[in-house]
Amino acid sequence: MNKTALIFGAGKTGRGFAAHLAFLGEYEIVLIDKNEQLVADLKKAMQYDIQILDNPEKSATIIVSAVYHINDPSWHQAFAETGLVFTAVFGNNLEALSVEFAKALQKRWRVNKEQPLDIITCENITNAAGYLKQLVLHNLNETEQKWLLEKVGFSESIIFRTCIEASPTQSPLTIRSQNFFELPCDGDEIKGQLELYGLKPLKNFKNQLRRKIYTYNCINAVIAYLGARKGYTQLPDAGNDAEILETARKAADESCRAQIAEFGFDANEQNEWMMAALAKFADKNIPDPIERNAADPARKLGRDDRLIGPALLALKHNIHPIGLLAGIVACFNYKDPNQPRTITQQINEKGPEVVLRDTCGLSANEELFKLILSELKKSSPNGTN
Repeated sequence: MNKTALIFGAGKTGRGFAAHLAFLGEYEIVLIDKNEQLVADLKKAMQYDIQILDNPEKSATIIVSAVYHINDPSWHQAFAETGLVFTAVFGNNLEALSVEFAKALQKRWRVNKEQPLDIITCENITNAAGYLKQLVLHNLNETEQKWLLEKVGFSESIIFRTCIEASPTQSPLTIRSQNFFELPCDGDEIKGQLELYGLKPLKNFKNQLRRKIYTYNCINAVIAYLGARKGYTQLPDAGNDAEILETARKAADESCRAQIAEFGFDANEQNEWMMAALAKFADKNIPDPIERNAADPARKLGRDDRLIGPALLALKHNIHPIGLLAGIVACFNYKDPNQPRTITQQINEKGPEVVLRDTCGLSANEELFKLILSELKKSSPNGTN
């Protein structure tokens, strides 16, 4: 068995989690990225450190076998031979990646069509694996499509580990990480016999991913946006603020009760998920900037994402989303330093109704549309937002 893991996306999750699990499973590590400077730096070093913040004994130096730019077709040969691929590229890059994957899969079909291949997506969006699979299929002919459906698995995973950049005194390639080593994934999609450290294949996976987004990501968003509004710069400081924590608990309770009603989750187990999330975001061993957690608020206000999604589910089950609404309004008012136009500016230009429709995917006759509109008007200094 070829024990090489190809990791597409050599950022914090790819380099700091997927590569670490592969390293612990004694795989050779191949990193592929589109960032030319990062690729050059990794090629020069051919190794980097992972610092486990609250358990230094588990820190490691990762030795890299090869590094490629995504546009360099040299990685196609390794792709044709391996049984394990990870993606950690952010959801908006999957379409471009699918074109490159199709080229590499066509080569694999020609030279190594009998060996199963598992592609595990480590993206923080719903249905990344299914989306990538459909994009790839679109770029293959009928014979190749039939082979892919039989031999290539596209397995969604749930990312719980927090990874952050190096401190100013460390090498820029260093990743600082939370002490967490499990990778739950869609077990029904696994095709091969993987020997990956921490891999936890699950049955009936779809609701588990939704559970993570509506619990962990939801709580994270509420704490981050309320924390930003209060002037905090570090997530653990916001997570230990009594007022913010009270609202986050309300939002979490609303979301959890809705999920129990909708998906039939065990109440005690769901409560454990909630408490684990609250503890994680208050952990001062992880110096996690609010700016990182609050980035891209427009995406996080999507209909099926971490705030609007659980609020809609709560209303479906007659649960009034008080805490969730507070998080949603704080998200609307967040000024992302990396985005030229804030959501507030868009509201001022287009009106809140347009933003609720276009950004949140809500229609004017939905109750949540009316609730958010009312809260936005209350929070606006001139009463129009």
